[in-house]
Amino acid sequence: MGGGGSVMTRRPPVWGEWGGGATARRQSPGSGILTTIALWAALNALSSPGQAEYLHAHRNDPVYREWRQEAERTAARDPEVAAKLVQLDTRHAQLEGQPRDPSATPPATAAPESESSFIWPALFVGTGVLVLFWLWRRRTATPAAEPATPGLSGSAASRFRVGMVLPVDPAPFLLAAGLTKIQPPEDTGTISVETVGLLRYGDVLLHRLYLPGGKAFFQLHLDPDGRPDECRYFTVIDEVTPADRQEWSFWLDPSQGVIGWGSFQTKDGKTYGRVWAPGEGRIAPRQIEETLQHLDRVEQRQMHAMLYGAPSGGTPPAPETEYILVSAIEIAGQAWVEIDAGIDINPAALNLPSVPLAV
Repeated sequence: MGGGGSVMTRRPPVWGEWGGGATARRQSPGSGILTTIALWAALNALSSPGQAEYLHAHRNDPVYREWRQEAERTAARDPEVAAKLVQLDTRHAQLEGQPRDPSATPPATAAPESESSFIWPALFVGTGVLVLFWLWRRRTATPAAEPATPGLSGSAASRFRVGMVLPVDPAPFLLAAGLTKIQPPEDTGTISVETVGLLRYGDVLLHRLYLPGGKAFFQLHLDPDGRPDECRYFTVIDEVTPADRQEWSFWLDPSQGVIGWGSFQTKDGKTYGRVWAPGEGRIAPRQIEETLQHLDRVEQRQMHAMLYGAPSGGTPPAPETEYILVSAIEIAGQAWVEIDAGIDINPAALNLPSVPLAV
């Protein structure tokens, strides 16, 4: 499990009951794929034909109940969502007693009802992406002006840009050669950023700068002043696509799933200890939400991840620790397990802008 293997075709997610989290998509036995994306889209277009019927048909589904709890929490701080839920409850009452079709799929969503409806950024298409982006903006926006990079806020918007060029010191990658599984960037003089990612785990924010091809990234943590105080470089070394519930159970089962055990072994036989909460027994993997800013769109994805590490065998200035990041990733109706190898990088080696970029 892990090590430099081949990349497999990705399939729709079949995560089972351990999928976890109000933002995760799940498959209910016999009912097709019901997602929180579809439920938010139906709520937003509630007056369109078939949307209320779709929500009513699934109101007893566990995914619906988790989504409703999330919607109630959002409504507590968002009057527009609160009004939509009142409207939905009225429609539920009107539809009570009518036959339900648990296999119902969301009908096509009509255009916005009027100019007084939600204001959606014109750049982003696809109802599911729009809904998740809007909710993320609601949770993170401040009264300040719109960020220069759509979909990201704060330091990620002001300091990191899609297309920005970074001068990178090649020394850390030369020193890691033969000690770790990472692959150095193709260009170590200057590197362009293809995608900017913002990761959220509770109150923790991490930033990712994805290199061209999407198989390598720098992951940074910023201090309160917005300066990087931690940087790691990761490259993808394997991807696994579980085909069914049993194979997903191997990775994510609450008691026996591989992601979360106290150690992880790669295909070459090397064992890595758990870095996040070291110990022997299994703990739940971290549930992380990531906003990906591409050149032309914003995407949301969910991850169930655990970080492992082991001595590289090198001595300073070579990297002393090799990391293995194991993540079950879900985005746009597809899911897979990704295994990344990483090393620590001195943030100064990236030559990042010392001040926010001009708007």
